[in-house]
Amino acid sequence: MNCLNVSNSFGLICRAINLQCDLQIPGTTESQEEFILLLNYLSAKERLLVAKYFCQLPANVGSFRVLGQLQQLRILTATEYVLSKQQSDQLQVDLIIFLESQHELLSNLFLSAAFDSEYGMILTSILIDALRNLFMGLARDPKISNLSYVTALCQSLPSDALGVCVHMHLGVLLELHESTEIGEAFANFSAWINEGVDELTFIRTIASKLLPKHQLEALNYLFKQSVEENFKNWKFYIILLQAIASCGQTETQTFIKKYLKSRLIHTATIGCFSSFLHFLLTARAISANTMDVQQNLENYALWYKQNIGEMSYALNMDKFHVVLNMLNDSLHLEQEVAYLEIHVAIAIAPGGKLVQAYKTKCRTHLSQLKADAKRKGAVIELD
Repeated sequence: MNCLNVSNSFGLICRAINLQCDLQIPGTTESQEEFILLLNYLSAKERLLVAKYFCQLPANVGSFRVLGQLQQLRILTATEYVLSKQQSDQLQVDLIIFLESQHELLSNLFLSAAFDSEYGMILTSILIDALRNLFMGLARDPKISNLSYVTALCQSLPSDALGVCVHMHLGVLLELHESTEIGEAFANFSAWINEGVDELTFIRTIASKLLPKHQLEALNYLFKQSVEENFKNWKFYIILLQAIASCGQTETQTFIKKYLKSRLIHTATIGCFSSFLHFLLTARAISANTMDVQQNLENYALWYKQNIGEMSYALNMDKFHVVLNMLNDSLHLEQEVAYLEIHVAIAIAPGGKLVQAYKTKCRTHLSQLKADAKRKGAVIELD
């Protein structure tokens, strides 16, 4: 670009931009004011040329501070900058910097992703890639980011845009792990819950900082995704439910109880086995809402008593039998002694032969699980 073809001062402006981009720490207040004053005197054509010129520059230590200034002066937004770089290998590196420290620029991207009818889908895809890279890194090392951008987004985005932001985060988190079958979720349930609490601590940060005003929306999103045919993202579905339930407000807890009751009636009506398994896993994840394992088991026991033990008060006899049959069919998936002990201990009204047959199968399977665990323990000791 021949800057001098525009005005006598335009070459000076280009050099000033380069100088500012080279500075990791901004100069004196006076020099910054002079730089802003210089930008303010740009003509309409010069503003366009400055935007184009900046987008052609390689990223430097002060580039995004300068981009922030250009955005404040409405010369160039973060959205325009990112769209100009969408084919660049450097873009995702730039976005990690946005997530770490350039929160006003990041906010502009989320706003455009939510409201820009022309480029919203492209920006959404770019942001999803950035979030995926960040979360995959956090899954390996939770110390690489404190997710400070979350608070900044909550403070700067309007509710509708924040809702889009919430959906993006949940969608990316769900896709971090796929299960080959739902039996894997039953077998690994407690291990996944413990991993979410002890290791994947960034999930709790997102739940406590991003979701407080969007808990019902987040739950509706998770419930909707998880009932899709061939859903495989059970691990982070369970971890996210646990995280949301652990910081759930009264309104959220009421919503969850109503959802599970309606889910039971729906499942009993259609007789869908996969729907029933979803129902059980959801109840367990939501019951694990404290840091105390024993308290979580007591929460589940109370839920099981009220919803399964007393289901005859909510279901007619045909639907009661449907649920009982699905409980029988799900026994082979039960791999955790603690949950099966609850099923054995709690009575199912009004009793009868079918209930007794189920209880007998429960005890047999429980004995087998305990025997298997004892054999494994003996093998470990021998080793």
